[in-house]
Amino acid sequence: MTALYPTPYHAALPLSPVLPERLLREIERVKRSCDDFDDSLREIRLHAGRGCHLVIGERTAALPVTLTEEELTAFVRGVAGGSLYAFGDCLCEGYLPLPGGSRAGICGEFVRENGRIVGIRRIGSVVIRVARAVPGAGEFAERVFRRSGCRLGLLIFSPPGGGKTTVLRDLALRLSTGSRPLRTAIVDCRGELSGDWYGRGACVDLLTGCGKGEGIAIATRTLSPDVILVDEIGGEDEVSAILSVEGGGVPIVATVHGTSLARLERRSPVSPLLRAGIFGAFIGITREGGGFVQYEATLAEPVG
Repeated sequence: MTALYPTPYHAALPLSPVLPERLLREIERVKRSCDDFDDSLREIRLHAGRGCHLVIGERTAALPVTLTEEELTAFVRGVAGGSLYAFGDCLCEGYLPLPGGSRAGICGEFVRENGRIVGIRRIGSVVIRVARAVPGAGEFAERVFRRSGCRLGLLIFSPPGGGKTTVLRDLALRLSTGSRPLRTAIVDCRGELSGDWYGRGACVDLLTGCGKGEGIAIATRTLSPDVILVDEIGGEDEVSAILSVEGGGVPIVATVHGTSLARLERRSPVSPLLRAGIFGAFIGITREGGGFVQYEATLAEPVG
């Protein structure tokens, strides 16, 4: 069973005040020559000492703009509102949250103390991933989840950039609205699921500023949710938290990087969750043409 949904649209990226003016001019030039620019812009890739690029749909377009390390640092400071310290934990994980649920991946020289990352310097690249709302992206996942009476967990997997977060956003909207909304708790550690995605009528509780494992435990203990949504699990604390609340009767809908269930079962940090039967259904996402195909997978799926 498959469902095809289009390349994401509805960008939410108010970054003009902090991007260099000459870069903005080049982006505008490309926009004028591309009829579906607003509907298909996926990434803005900035490099110190090298050209910049836009990812538009399946195409990567080079921009004749070379930014300096100082300009990239100024951009990161601008996004952080002048206070990098306030975003220290995010930077140590290599990203910054952006307005509207977008995200900037930060590449540079990571600083270590006592074996752990404590900061970043000499920023060399910034990859801005543009958040999109895609009405209908979560329809297939909703059907699969509701088929179990909303009692069994659902795991959504794809390679990076495959559309997992896009599906999760729309699924959260679908589950938390309508004539009989579910009490939907969303654990959002990176700001990609927060924002004005759900509307005033949604029965959504957002947990931010905490680790995913902490958020799952807090939601289970204090919010009496019908379902908990969490994006990109894989850390030991997240796996442990999900295992610890498994007997609480709250289904988990989660996403994870992966290309097949067979590989996730054998080689992934989430394999204990698969062996424990936490998830009652699995959805894989692959690219096809200008969109994404969702398909229901099983643990017997052959290695791809």
